[in-house]
Amino acid sequence: MNICHAHSEADDGLEHLQRHCGLPLTIAIESCTRDASIALARGNEILHYIPLDRQRRTAATIGVSLSELLEEARCDKGSIDFVAVTDGPGSFTGLRIGVTTAKALAYALNCKIIAVDALACMAMQLWTANPTASRITTSLNAYRGQQFTATWTREQWTEATDVTGDFASQSGVVDSDHWSMLVEAAPNEHLFGAEAIVANRFTSGRVVAVEPNARDVAMLSFTIGSHERFASPMQLLPRYLRDSAAEEKLRSG
Repeated sequence: MNICHAHSEADDGLEHLQRHCGLPLTIAIESCTRDASIALARGNEILHYIPLDRQRRTAATIGVSLSELLEEARCDKGSIDFVAVTDGPGSFTGLRIGVTTAKALAYALNCKIIAVDALACMAMQLWTANPTASRITTSLNAYRGQQFTATWTREQWTEATDVTGDFASQSGVVDSDHWSMLVEAAPNEHLFGAEAIVANRFTSGRVVAVEPNARDVAMLSFTIGSHERFASPMQLLPRYLRDSAAEEKLRSG
């Protein structure tokens, strides 16, 4: 299948969404980092964005904030079509809260659920700001001397956008030292993005500070939804990409 032909199929998917139900109304949830957020979007237009209080547990604030978004949707005279959520990688606790909330909400509203890769959300910001880049790598601090990371060439990102709707298959885990060497050895046209706690370690400016947020989740989910890549609310689980510290300790013992 060539990309030009597949692009027309993706366009048909978008036209199908618009023709049969208008631009979809989406609630997006991002909770894989400390700076969690939620958003309401019509298509890829953000209608309302709420950053959650990082000084309190996400579980304690997300319910009240979601009620605010649902009221906003009612004022917009629309029903929720999709619930989109980052399913990984990221914080074990944050992912559990986000995925569990999204599943419960999708079940209660009888709507479709879309799983979005957190690293792809970060990459989308970089591709948007640097459309001529040849390769982009994003990273989240996995702690314990590791990084969650994903790399896309321009061709891979175009294929995911126009052909497959799959933005999660690039994600993996590497040692932090290996990731740092990759950054230092990469050519200038290879762009890197990481959360500030990691990006600030590179004084050369080779790594841009960028973090996933619910705006990106909503916009990327619009592309994923156009390919009808919906998750099962009953089967969706967080993608941790590795065992927790307790699990690793139990296995090594």
